[in-house]
Amino acid sequence: MTVDGAADVDTEGHPERDDRWYLADERDFLRRSLDDADREHEAGDLSDEDHAVLVARDTSRLAEVEAELAALPEPAATPAPQTAAQPERRPLPLWPRLGIAAACLLIAVGVGILVVHFVQARQPGQASSGSVSLSQAQLIEQQLQQALALNNEGNTKGALELYDTVLSEDPSNPAALAYAGYLQWNVGSSAHVASLVKIGRAEIETSVRDSPSYYQGHLFDGLVLENQDHNDAAAVAQFNDFLADDPPSSEPAQVAALVTAAYQGAGVPVPSAFSGGTKTGTSAP
Repeated sequence: MTVDGAADVDTEGHPERDDRWYLADERDFLRRSLDDADREHEAGDLSDEDHAVLVARDTSRLAEVEAELAALPEPAATPAPQTAAQPERRPLPLWPRLGIAAACLLIAVGVGILVVHFVQARQPGQASSGSVSLSQAQLIEQQLQQALALNNEGNTKGALELYDTVLSEDPSNPAALAYAGYLQWNVGSSAHVASLVKIGRAEIETSVRDSPSYYQGHLFDGLVLENQDHNDAAAVAQFNDFLADDPPSSEPAQVAALVTAAYQGAGVPVPSAFSGGTKTGTSAP
């Protein structure tokens, strides 16, 4: 058998090797494309809308490629010549592969949803419509409660879809901006998707800037400052604003475990409200 013939047999007998090579090459290309889009956007050569669309397209495809790569069988190592038989190497369990694929799908769904309301959201300097009727306001409140329930159940996709619906009806809604922003920031941080982190954080900051008395925006902004910037002092300032905005009486104690480290890092006492005490400077519940 000739050398050329041996190479042909190896390629035809192992098509998964070609699949892995092509997918890995496409994955590297998509990562470079996302980096280029970020650089062009930061340099002012790419608008916010175009950047969001490009990021959504490439991130969605990247998630699919990584899921396909994760589903491919591990490449077989060339066995070293030995006289004694070696035990057969067991394949990787299926569940980790499914977990990777599910995470990639979540990212793809998330970026698809975030682009829609990012493009539709109120641009800086644009005034709120102010035309939300009472019935529409009641509907929005119902949608917000449903989104919160879905989020608490772990249904991130369903929650984001409802927050997107709210923002299409009321682009400056502080709750939808804060919660949608935090969900995207959290997913992006966990999956190391810089564009998701950036857009999610921007929406949280918009909620705080445009609605400074909305307590939840301050909480989420503080968590970003604490966990992304490691700026304990700035995080504590946001957490204090959260308390000053008189959140529901049960909520400070529920988030105490998330905020305590910032107070300790800043070297200041943790307010008693976070352990179930009375909130300083706020009205009684």
